[in-house]
Amino acid sequence: MNHVDVIVVGSGIAGLTATAYLSKEKLNVLLLEKEAEIGGLLGSFNVDGHVLDKGARGIINSGIVIPMLRQLGIDIEFLSNPIKITIGSQTITLTDESDIERYGSMLKQLYPDNICDIDIILKDIQYVMKIMDVLYGVENPLFLPKPYEMDYLTHTLLPWIFKFVINTRKMSKMLDPINDFLRTRTNNESLIMIITQHFFSMTPTFFALSYFKLYLQYHYPKGSTQTIVDQLKSLILSNGGKIETNQEVMRIDVESKQITTAQGQRYSYDQLLWAADTNAFYQVIDRNNIRSRKLLSKIEHKIKRYENKTGADSVLTGYMLADLPPQYFGNIFGPHCFYTVRKEGLAGISLEDIRQDGMFTKDKKRLFDWISDFVEYNTLEISIPVLRDPTLSPEGQTGLIVSLLFDYQLVKHLDELKLYEEFKDHITSLMIKHLSNATVEDLNKYIRKTIVSTPLSIARKTHNTHGSLTGWSFANKPFPTEYRIIRIAKSVLTPVDSIKQAGQWTFNPAGVPVSILTGKLASDAIIKDVVKSISKKKGGSDFE
Repeated sequence: MNHVDVIVVGSGIAGLTATAYLSKEKLNVLLLEKEAEIGGLLGSFNVDGHVLDKGARGIINSGIVIPMLRQLGIDIEFLSNPIKITIGSQTITLTDESDIERYGSMLKQLYPDNICDIDIILKDIQYVMKIMDVLYGVENPLFLPKPYEMDYLTHTLLPWIFKFVINTRKMSKMLDPINDFLRTRTNNESLIMIITQHFFSMTPTFFALSYFKLYLQYHYPKGSTQTIVDQLKSLILSNGGKIETNQEVMRIDVESKQITTAQGQRYSYDQLLWAADTNAFYQVIDRNNIRSRKLLSKIEHKIKRYENKTGADSVLTGYMLADLPPQYFGNIFGPHCFYTVRKEGLAGISLEDIRQDGMFTKDKKRLFDWISDFVEYNTLEISIPVLRDPTLSPEGQTGLIVSLLFDYQLVKHLDELKLYEEFKDHITSLMIKHLSNATVEDLNKYIRKTIVSTPLSIARKTHNTHGSLTGWSFANKPFPTEYRIIRIAKSVLTPVDSIKQAGQWTFNPAGVPVSILTGKLASDAIIKDVVKSISKKKGGSDFE
């Protein structure tokens, strides 16, 4: 039986962040990852000399990412990552807040009958942007050195906290689904879908509209998103932390504080941090060994709370290696673009079109015809790493990452019909067709290799519920986890005192910044509990 002070389960950005902070405190910490590589969906992979990002296409700072790296002593160069929005032949690049007016002008050209509606929606966006100015008005104080200087406390932190509380209340009044909110502004469903169809289903209004502010904060780490993973790994190891891959936790005995992996390894711990899917956490707890009825009741309540809950929309991604220099795509898409082919959007397209009596049709032609329409009217997110960092593709070649939101259950259905590989070929050809219409005629003859990642690929790799990228779906009623920002510190606690949680399943809406924040909060809570435990063992208060 190997004993460690802290075990961290899951090596996504939340687990890596927490492990980095715990190792910095010289705790004996072990990070366990069930896959062969760490990083989860953050990071990149190499294909024929092209470096391609797995999950996050860029990094939103949000007053969290850069301060976290600085606090840990990690120096990463971040490159410019301007966002371009293209609808049909209309396009804008977002570089500062004034570009929101240009976005409105683009919408007015596309929908001249809805000019007044668009003006109202622009005011909503600008209202949210002002709230965001306050919420991210200072670097998150959690990542600043303590104790705080008096000047900072009186002139910066305390005034900000006062404004923060006021503006979180404003935010809490805008949590209705974005599509429902926009229907109070306009009756043009195409306009609504063009604004919202690249957001996850049922995204709350505030978080959807806030993206027009967050787009201005996108950055790209030099060397790809893998740079963040590699730097955190290096820091953990240099601090004496341990990382073991290919170790999937299958059983947790909360009474004896022991875990068992699928590979037969057993460890005991003082504290455990679960930084993976919450469903998996409660399934591996050994309830037979829990003596406390109160604790058992709390755990069973959690299990019931999460059953039948759905993960957020998943993503389908096509990776394409093109024998064309980057400028062929840069002039049209730039390094990062949201590209919508048709201004009608998905207003007339629904999954219900291919359902019958609540079940997906088995008619192959009907399924594939629907997929063709779905791609044609959808919004493609196009990321081209080499346009940010010239070293990420061989000279004269371009690696493209093309993705769109896609339903996990539909992909699973296609797999059950033995149509999975044919489906991947079909959707790849559709993506290439639409890119070809915008860039190079007959682009297909320049595409040397393609790789497709589907929601099923993500589910198999991460074990995330429904292949989700960002935790729980906003469509869940009641919502299964914490979503109130003023209570985020409590979100890392579980019914078991010696176990904390962090990551995208801990707090919503989730993403890289929130996962980092919960990782830091969880590590702080663990350090506090470890200090208390040491103090009790020493029989004094020297460690308080």
